[in-house]
Order: sequence, then structure tokens, then C-alpha cells
Amino acid sequence: MAFSSLKERIPMKLTIARLIALTMTVLIFGGCVHAISRQNRELALQGLTPESILRDFDAYQGKLVLIGGEIIETRNLENETLIEVLQRPLSRNTDKPLKDKDADGRFFAWYPTFQDPYIFSQGREITVAGIVTGKRSSKIGDREYTYVVIENRETHLWPEQMDYYEPYPYWYPAYPYWYPHYRWWHYRHH
Repeated sequence: MAFSSLKERIPMKLTIARLIALTMTVLIFGGCVHAISRQNRELALQGLTPESILRDFDAYQGKLVLIGGEIIETRNLENETLIEVLQRPLSRNTDKPLKDKDADGRFFAWYPTFQDPYIFSQGREITVAGIVTGKRSSKIGDREYTYVVIENRETHLWPEQMDYYEPYPYWYPAYPYWYPHYRWWHYRHH
């Protein structure tokens, strides 16, 4: 009786429609998890490149920016660490650097403490929310290069991607199938 009265009060089509709408909402918004905190994302300037910051450095100095890319080198100095990063555009949904997009300059992520170069290793992807604090010159090969220095406020180091091919350990040519111990097995069991 209770079920039949409930069924009369709530039309079935309405319930299914709401369930589908709720499921779609959870799937759409649940998949958009950012690596950097909401507070830093809301305050940070986004979509900038090292080249655009250098062009108008005075306007960006002291501002919080959201930037990322691929680690080139981690340099531990006496009381600080500089992580050299090849900048790449960030995904709007996750803040992850997009490897398939062109790089637009390099920057240093500056840390006032030791950062392990094994963890912050070459090729790892990194996203940094930090303050534009200065410029620093260094060489790339024989060329002098000016880097933007970003003082770290929040960092997300992305998990390493394992791109490898592991061949199947056994060799099976086309018919007739060959197995190295076939004769032993064949004579023993026939």
C-alpha cells in the first residue's frame, strides 16, 4: 500500500529524468578536478607565457601567476633551488601542461629550500602557482637567455608517464606453431 501511494504521488518519468540529470551533473563537474587550489586559481593570472611576462615585466612583477610545463633541470644552490621549466599551455580542466602544444619560453620556479632533483627530475610535468619576483640570466648552450623567476606558492608535480613497449616473451610463428620444448612434450605425452 505504501509503495502504491508513493507511486501515485511521484510520476516515474520525473524521477528518472532527475536521476539522469543528477548523474550527468556529477560526471561533468566531478571530472574537472584542478591540481592547484581554488584560492590560488581565483587570484592567479592565467594563460601567460614567460615571453609575455618579459615583454611587460613591470606590470607582472609581484603578481600571482599560474604556469607550468616540463622540467628541464633542477639546480640546488647553497640556500635555494631553481627548477628550470620549459613552459607549456595548461589544460583548462586540470591545470596539467599540454605536451602536444608548443612551448613558449622557459622560466625558473624558485624554492627557498632544498628540492630533491631525483623527485623533480628532467621530463616531469609541473604546475606552479607563484609570484613573479624577478629575472635571471643563464646560458642555453652558447646563447644568453633571460628567465622569469616565479617564487613558489603552490606546486603540483604530475605523476611520471610510463611510455614503454614490452614485447611478448614467446615467439610463435605462423602455422605450424613452434614451441622450443614441443618435441619433449610431444614424445613424453604421446
